[in-house]
Amino acid sequence: MPNSPRAAAFSFETGMLAYARSIQITEGLFFGTRGQKDTRSRTPIEVLEKGVRGQSSEDRAANPGLSNPQSVEFAVIPQGHDGVELEFSLRVMPLAMKPHACGNTEVGETYRRLAEEYRRAGGFRTLAELYVWNIANARFAWRNRFQSDEMSVTVECNEEKICFNPFKLNLDRMASIADLRAATIFGTEEHLDKLIDGVAEGLSETSPKRPFSAKVIWAAKMEPGQEVFPSQEYVREEKANNNLSRVFAKLPILFANHQIQQASMHSQKIGAALRHIDIWHGDDAYDAIAVNPYAGVQETSAVLRNPKTKKSFYDIRARADVLLRGVEAAERANDLSGDVHFVMANLVRGGVFGASTKKAEANG
Repeated sequence: MPNSPRAAAFSFETGMLAYARSIQITEGLFFGTRGQKDTRSRTPIEVLEKGVRGQSSEDRAANPGLSNPQSVEFAVIPQGHDGVELEFSLRVMPLAMKPHACGNTEVGETYRRLAEEYRRAGGFRTLAELYVWNIANARFAWRNRFQSDEMSVTVECNEEKICFNPFKLNLDRMASIADLRAATIFGTEEHLDKLIDGVAEGLSETSPKRPFSAKVIWAAKMEPGQEVFPSQEYVREEKANNNLSRVFAKLPILFANHQIQQASMHSQKIGAALRHIDIWHGDDAYDAIAVNPYAGVQETSAVLRNPKTKKSFYDIRARADVLLRGVEAAERANDLSGDVHFVMANLVRGGVFGASTKKAEANG
């Protein structure tokens, strides 16, 4: 497609800009399982409380080396069970195709044009392959992924199923289509293509089609009494619950005629796992990290796209002419730069991306 003569005059910056999240994820629920796959029964895993006697070991502790009794919440595989499942659903919507709110009509149209050109070049297929990789490799199970030597991930969509062996996929290096096929336990190449295409179309199709949705189940072998790790709540000190030093995420459900607190994984934590697709940050010390405007890495406090690098979301979008010309010139996904993939992945993630006051005054 020919380059636009007006591209250099376009801007992506305005005082008010917001995108709605394109991949909506449910809270994940933990179940204890027993039996074979076809006859498996499930029991909700309950979050319980226990008292433990630890030892003061932090720097400058008030009572160094002395007993430190505390109450914590925990969750384990129920007796009589031999496995665990973590289940969630996701819904993919084309909300990155245009801003949810924008303070400047021309800027909003520029974002819409960028998304249309990105779709034309096949960019959403690249993002879809990355999201499917992070489903198939079970990254979303987080610490639980290292609790077992036998596991699988099953994706159910439109009465079709495809199942993956996460151990055949690398958590750091993006999986190719060949890698994903090799990791498939059951399901055909057509099922894999349908899954990837479904995510890509869900992100980009603005016609009256139904949004793409799927159910994901991570299943692993574990011993009765083995601990599982739901999301941990960050409870502010003034709202501490019964002086518990560790509080797990949980949802109330009715089970066996009484209410229990079922262990859960926050949708935000599952989402953070699925968006570990920033492979374009350029720092050789890191592999794929979660998409965010400055490429912050929570585990190490590193900021890979800090202002000095000129690689942040805001630095890249400031070069509107370069970004637009590159997308318009692309004939296929392989022609697209990592910068435009990164920008579009942030728009899929959603959030508020308004410009600073000075830039807002210049662009409305």
